[in-house]
Amino acid sequence: MMKPILLITNKCDVHADFVAIELRKMGSDIIRMNTEDIFANSNFFLEKSELQQPWTVKFNFQDSSQTFTDESFDTVWYRKPERVEIEDLIIEDHAKFFIQEEYDYFLRSFYTLYANKKWVNPFWSLRHSNQKLPNLELATKLGLKIPKTIVTNNSDKAKEFGEKCSWNLLVKTFHFSGFVVNQTEAWHCFAKRINKEEFEEFAETIIFAPTFLQEYIEKSIELRVTIIGDEVFTAAIHSQEIEKTKSDWRAIDTYQIKHTVYDLPENIANKLLAFNRHYSLVFSTFDLILTPDGEYYFLECNPNGQWYWIEELTKLPMAKAMAKFLLGINSNSWG
Repeated sequence: MMKPILLITNKCDVHADFVAIELRKMGSDIIRMNTEDIFANSNFFLEKSELQQPWTVKFNFQDSSQTFTDESFDTVWYRKPERVEIEDLIIEDHAKFFIQEEYDYFLRSFYTLYANKKWVNPFWSLRHSNQKLPNLELATKLGLKIPKTIVTNNSDKAKEFGEKCSWNLLVKTFHFSGFVVNQTEAWHCFAKRINKEEFEEFAETIIFAPTFLQEYIEKSIELRVTIIGDEVFTAAIHSQEIEKTKSDWRAIDTYQIKHTVYDLPENIANKLLAFNRHYSLVFSTFDLILTPDGEYYFLECNPNGQWYWIEELTKLPMAKAMAKFLLGINSNSWG
């Protein structure tokens, strides 16, 4: 009987739900570790008593009555873990902070301790590959086009860059996606196309944080490329058909945007596969642009991106492909 897949994620992860269905069809299953629940829902130990023996590990999850040891699994799917939540019985903020920090570093050690298992993706590979500027540099080395880019806290340099781009600019964040005000009002930080007048409105605030500016590239369509092992799944996102999504397709519910299956040219697909190999990734998602002139531009890689909405809108069989890959079926991407 096949060993189950150790799944590290959170309680609301629908990707995990659908891949688990496919795994069960194939005679396997998952051991699900919802990391936000570890404080309240688990008991565990990792022990090394004999110097010449490996660590002994045992986790038990109360809600599912699942137990696993280091012998229970050969493959780890590192999906979307969240920070450990501390129950209200811990009142003091400093105590909550201490407990969360201890869990953060414990989990990193646990992931690294079992780095010899098969990972989708390797924990530290995810950290190395989730960096915007090195990824843009790698894309150019692989022969992919990228937009002109500057990151600065100097308004004069930003203005010079705007002039080089004829004031056809896109402003975006490095990482920050939004915030909530008074627990009631949500603000989202989407990429936004700006002109000279809009730039001058916020120019004096550039000094406060690294400001990420790129030349705005005209789009015919946007492409979301999902790589699972050596399989490449590409969807065209018809963002230019809706005014609100012309700069950033995330600005509205993506189910409102037309999605179609797209045949990505082999030479572009091969460059993205080489990108993954560089970082020892076996899964990733990429955002590309196809211009009206037929040129492809690399925007960014999310090495642990979302993809199930693409399957729902295009019927691309990615959940099945992920299940097969986790089980080592029909794939040569793991060394």
